[in-house]
Amino acid sequence: MELLVALAIIALLAAMLYPTVGAQFRKGQSTALANQLDNLRQAIANYRTNVQRFPNQLTQLTTQPVTGTDRDVCATLLPAANVALWRGPYLTQVIQAAGIPTGDATIRNAVSYVGGGSGQPGTLRILVDNVESSAANDLEAQFDGNGNLTTGTILWTVVSGTLGTLTFQIPIRSC
Repeated sequence: MELLVALAIIALLAAMLYPTVGAQFRKGQSTALANQLDNLRQAIANYRTNVQRFPNQLTQLTTQPVTGTDRDVCATLLPAANVALWRGPYLTQVIQAAGIPTGDATIRNAVSYVGGGSGQPGTLRILVDNVESSAANDLEAQFDGNGNLTTGTILWTVVSGTLGTLTFQIPIRSC
């Protein structure tokens, strides 16, 4: 009988703690993703300062591009003079071909450019797969603070249920 009472108390405590622990875990993943995106933004800025172009792959932040093979984000081959200016690695972690795993999410390796048109600034875009809606809202609050997941630095699109694809936008003047 005492054993059943002890098990019931343990089950009750576990039931009370589970939502709190789960929320803290999700908050930790949001924080890790926010830190990773901020690190990528800084690494891309440093790469741009040195190479004078924006990378089209995150792997260009850790491995020197190859002249005549690698391209910038605007699909232009990187000239030897620009490749010679590379002073990386700009990130200390290894970036896999598929991207950077961050918790349950994966930051895709590809970087894309969307022009603003008519002389307006454009954006670099980095996509993140398998982002929960709660994490997207946390990131929105941290980066933009306007509660809108359809404009600004953080965009989020539902893929299935509460999972979606997050788009991290970095404003730039031009390609």
